[in-house]
Amino acid sequence: MKQFIKIKTFGLAMIAVSAVTLTTGAALAKDLPNLFIIEEESSIEFVGCNAREPMFKGIIAVKNDGGGRAKRLVVTPFLAVYVPTALDIKHEVRWLNSFAPGEIQTKDFAAGKNTVKAGRNFTPQITRITNFNAASVKFQQKALFVLGYGPRDFDGVKGPVTRGAIKKFQKDLGNKQTGSLSKEETYILVRRASDGLIEEGIFKTEVRDNPVTVYAVVDPYNKIKELDETDNIMVRKFKVNCE
Repeated sequence: MKQFIKIKTFGLAMIAVSAVTLTTGAALAKDLPNLFIIEEESSIEFVGCNAREPMFKGIIAVKNDGGGRAKRLVVTPFLAVYVPTALDIKHEVRWLNSFAPGEIQTKDFAAGKNTVKAGRNFTPQITRITNFNAASVKFQQKALFVLGYGPRDFDGVKGPVTRGAIKKFQKDLGNKQTGSLSKEETYILVRRASDGLIEEGIFKTEVRDNPVTVYAVVDPYNKIKELDETDNIMVRKFKVNCE
């Protein structure tokens, strides 16, 4: 009986210790900071594609709604802005002051300054070419005309004038003058005439702006132990044309 009482007493003591540990853990958790971006007070906007100007700029408002202070030494770097999904541009902002519980601070940023943007993944691509049929005699006549070979009439009939224009083009290529274009010669014709054809409106291209995602992240390297690590990111999507 005495042994049973001792075991029971020991068990109650263990429960009491566990309860104290949980209570202490909860108390310690409440003392942690919790930094997050206040989206309604933050903004990100597209600036431009010039290499000497930033691509995006904005203002980021950050609040500590935890019970503990985010100390200055732990907060470097504190905010990172990444552009686009491939993280091609990174801009880091550092706060000089620590964050007290309940405190809000704001910071301006400008990402992508002195970065080449045109001709890279910020440049939209041609997605489709319309009004294009390279095998069409009428189209070949238009392409030959743009390059200065003639003919003037685009009637779709491969008559003597059209055949003569093709032979001139083949001669300049150093090929046999047959008066009929091979697949390879047609490709060269279209490639050389494409700019002129677009300018003349003879065929059109559809271009879609490139989608770019901007991420603003508080404590990107998780140096700060916080109550919640999931609410410290803001995402904005843009369509950018850096031709």
